[in-house]
Amino acid sequence: MLPYPKELRERVVAAVEQGEFTIAEIANLFGVGLTFVKKMLKLHRSGDDLEPRHGGGPEPLLQEKELALLREEVKKHPDATLEELQKAVKEKCGVTASQPTVCRALQQLGLPRKKKSHR
Repeated sequence: MLPYPKELRERVVAAVEQGEFTIAEIANLFGVGLTFVKKMLKLHRSGDDLEPRHGGGPEPLLQEKELALLREEVKKHPDATLEELQKAVKEKCGVTASQPTVCRALQQLGLPRKKKSHR
């Protein structure tokens, strides 16, 4: 299940601030839970951004910097093995990622990879 978009979050807060409906009525009107409305109000009143947070679990090991490096490396060396790409990420970004992690990142980016090393 995906988080509610920022636009909906902003509309919920705006509706509450107008004061025409109760919080429960607004929850029903927008098809969200009462707790969701209260959380959005709390975030808004504390000055926090209403942008959806990371959906749980650990942050991905390979962030945008590492993904950009992988894109560049595959473009330069389309026949690079996972091991070679893994070493490049470690040397240039200082991030130790397993070969399966590098493979998943390539799949996420829609990039091809060499499946077998040179013999």
